[in-house]
Amino acid sequence: MNNPLSTALMRQIVSAIVVVSLFVVTSAFAQSKAPTTYDVELVVPEGKKSVETDADITFTETGFKVVPDKAKYSDQTKQFLYTDVKQADHSFSKKPMLSGGGAIATALLVGFIFAIPFLFIKKKKHWMTVQTEKEFAVIKLGDQNFRPIIAEFETRGVKVNDLKEEGK
Repeated sequence: MNNPLSTALMRQIVSAIVVVSLFVVTSAFAQSKAPTTYDVELVVPEGKKSVETDADITFTETGFKVVPDKAKYSDQTKQFLYTDVKQADHSFSKKPMLSGGGAIATALLVGFIFAIPFLFIKKKKHWMTVQTEKEFAVIKLGDQNFRPIIAEFETRGVKVNDLKEEGK
């Protein structure tokens, strides 16, 4: 009963079933990607000025949504389809880590010598502007998440223009 030919055939059949099963499971998992969410800040109007408020940007298969965390700004939620995006721009601005007043306060607290390096350190703020035919959103990205967010747009077919600082 223990024929070597039938044992080899059974091993091949079982191996083929395992390989096909693994392929099917990994393919299904890759196609059904769960929505990805990042912490950002959304620029919203408040009276005659604009303010930055904490928000979440969520990427799905067909589009993305930027939802403010505060309930009073919930009407400022932005939702876009990737196919509707006409332009997406990434830019950044540099500003001194300490303002003039901050530098004076630091100098008084810890000494002038220790405050000098902070006057020359510049911090980058990353921004994303997304436009459709009828709507737009201005989003402030974090230092740690701006690259993954740009990659999310690019992998979903939205070309992101990287705007460089002029004259620097």
